[in-house]
Amino acid sequence: MLYTFDESIQYCNSIGGKPVSISSYSERDAISGFTNTTTLQPWIASRRNKTTGNFYNLDGSYFYSYMWTTNEPSVNGDCVTYKGVNPPGQQVTQCYQLQPAFCKQTPALCNSAVLGGPNTWSGTFQSPGYPNQYYNNLRCQYLINSPNNTYITITFYPFLIEEWYDAVEVYEGNSTSYYDFIGTVSSYNLARGFESSRNVMNVLFRTNYAVTDKGWLATWKAKKNMPTIYQYGSNGTMVSPNYPSNYDSYDEQVYQISVAYGMQVNMTIDDFRTETRFDYLSIYNSTLQSNSTLVATLSGASVAPFNYISPRNYMSLKFVSDGSLQYKGWHMYWSIC
Repeated sequence: MLYTFDESIQYCNSIGGKPVSISSYSERDAISGFTNTTTLQPWIASRRNKTTGNFYNLDGSYFYSYMWTTNEPSVNGDCVTYKGVNPPGQQVTQCYQLQPAFCKQTPALCNSAVLGGPNTWSGTFQSPGYPNQYYNNLRCQYLINSPNNTYITITFYPFLIEEWYDAVEVYEGNSTSYYDFIGTVSSYNLARGFESSRNVMNVLFRTNYAVTDKGWLATWKAKKNMPTIYQYGSNGTMVSPNYPSNYDSYDEQVYQISVAYGMQVNMTIDDFRTETRFDYLSIYNSTLQSNSTLVATLSGASVAPFNYISPRNYMSLKFVSDGSLQYKGWHMYWSIC
């Protein structure tokens, strides 16, 4: 069957699919493989913005302007077909032309899901078939929702895919738009952890038609939007959230203290009660919080009094609680020395 551009969009939607846009080199190569034996050029879900004159993908993905065939884009229309024979590439076509529709459908092998919810703070999910093997020609989406006033962190480990051709992409909100793109997971570097700015994150896993691998496992957590508490000067007091009432579940509060150059911070905790092991206060000898700057991790009921003097004119703390038991927390005062 042959369709106009708009009819091709309607046809793809009617069979539960989507019209094809080219959003990666692997998709371009796959489309070339499908179309290089036909003289009829299928529609691509891209068209010209008549106001700006620029072309865009209907699904919001990034439009690769260097995937045109020779002497394109021309002024011979506002819609796009794909030329599979040499030289392959996108070609401008009048939108009323009758061309084949080119649709893509998510295979039943996908384990796409809506994850989380208003009362869910963490979870895991994995590629289809993990840990044995994922499949070719997938386009799986995982929409994560977390409680209000939180943001989402996600880590992928293990992570074994066909690099450059298969991809895991992370987006803000319920989107796969270029403008909401957070990052691409990679096994070649440390780009395996990401965070959103709000409480909705979308993960897209797409594979091409060739090599597959074991896949990946993703672990996500919701974190409260709790701005860092800063204190300066010569003395001050810091407390856990809500002190002396019980702190909340899933708190992650960071504290920073900075004093005049050449001085040190002398801090004393005079009251402390948290759930042992699971709710804790970490103390760092720097504003950079890492294992190398960690001084102590305090938890339980037998902590106070606790005293510490920083080696420099700054230090920091981080208080973390989980979702089970809550207590009154802690009280600390500090001064310069």
